[in-house]
Amino acid sequence: MKNVTEVISDRRSYRGKYKDQPVPQEMLMNIMKAGLAAPSGCNKQTTFLIAVDDPTILRRLHDAIRPPIGETAPAMICVLTKKIIAYRDRCFQVQDYSAAIMSMLLAIEAYGYSTCWIEGHITDKDRIGKRMSGSKS
Repeated sequence: MKNVTEVISDRRSYRGKYKDQPVPQEMLMNIMKAGLAAPSGCNKQTTFLIAVDDPTILRRLHDAIRPPIGETAPAMICVLTKKIIAYRDRCFQVQDYSAAIMSMLLAIEAYGYSTCWIEGHITDKDRIGKRMSGSKS
């Protein structure tokens, strides 16, 4: 396995075609554990993760997001956050999920996988669940 400085310097965003082979569940869990081990402002733990590796759900997710992202990736980890006042009316959820994502990116690189951090495509206003279910409301 690479040392930490090699992992950091070798990490790149990959936007090409991914191999058509599933990511083992244990690997997804280890990657998410790395994300959840990241620091959190005032220890408020505002970051939540959902692994998606079911091809049908991935397709529906890609269909709901414009433009589609990572269409050939065999798995995706969705990062969710909750705005929580942490200290003197300050919220640190952006820093929290950014640290979690970076920890996962480094774990992914260390495990020999490719990935790309794609942000800003979905907000709570997008109602992605309704769009994926085909609901109009």
